[in-house]
Amino acid sequence: MSKEKFLKPVVTVLISSLIASVVSVYVTTNYFKPKVYSSDELGKISANYLVKNPKYLVEAGKALESEKVSASVERIIPYASALLDTKETPNIGPDDAAVAVIEFFDYQCIYCMRVTPVVESVMNQTNDVKYFFKEFPIFAGSKPVSAMGAATGLHVYQNFGAEGYRKYHNNMMASAHSFMSSQRNFQIADFNVVVEKSGFNSNFSEREKTRYENVISGNMQLGEALGINGTPGFIIMNMKKPDAATMSFIPGALDATTLQDAINKARGV
Repeated sequence: MSKEKFLKPVVTVLISSLIASVVSVYVTTNYFKPKVYSSDELGKISANYLVKNPKYLVEAGKALESEKVSASVERIIPYASALLDTKETPNIGPDDAAVAVIEFFDYQCIYCMRVTPVVESVMNQTNDVKYFFKEFPIFAGSKPVSAMGAATGLHVYQNFGAEGYRKYHNNMMASAHSFMSSQRNFQIADFNVVVEKSGFNSNFSEREKTRYENVISGNMQLGEALGINGTPGFIIMNMKKPDAATMSFIPGALDATTLQDAINKARGV
């Protein structure tokens, strides 16, 4: 989010809350001879005050962001069992892991493509973390590979296990990124080539198709309930005792340090 987009809503909030105090000071310094100000005049007074005291913008921004994140984390806790599903959700890591990293993603999301090597690198450095991959094809309406990639990912997981899925997932993200970087459309024919070269196939029965559609639909509903409206979206929690104090909700791409810090927080470190 740009600084400009971030500051606009904060300024709106602060203007309304500072109007009373600013006007009160002004009236006092004028010997309690109140003047009736128009809304435009009050807005200018408050805006000028904020320009001269920018530290309040930063402080207010941090407070609002903290409140937003806290509310998001509290909302997540009741859905822990759905987030930690291992039957339908592709997952990699030990069953007795201390920490869970859950990622909502789309194979046609550029930020998901870029964050995949980050997740992979942290995965290679942790042995007490279980990674859950929630297929969340938000671009399915405009990009066929979005939906087909999600369904095939579930198919690969069910038939080739966690390591097969890991190979599929990484190859698909790398290939999608290559196509997008070179400004080529990633068509279903291209997708099928990547799947076959990875050693898998996207041929599944109508029964399997229905199963995968139901899983994806459930993921979309879960994401909506949690307030996830974009990809990627990360939730990091203690698997044995999910609670707000050790949980992190990180919308958008992240770097290795941020992910590792969230894992340590979930461990209680």
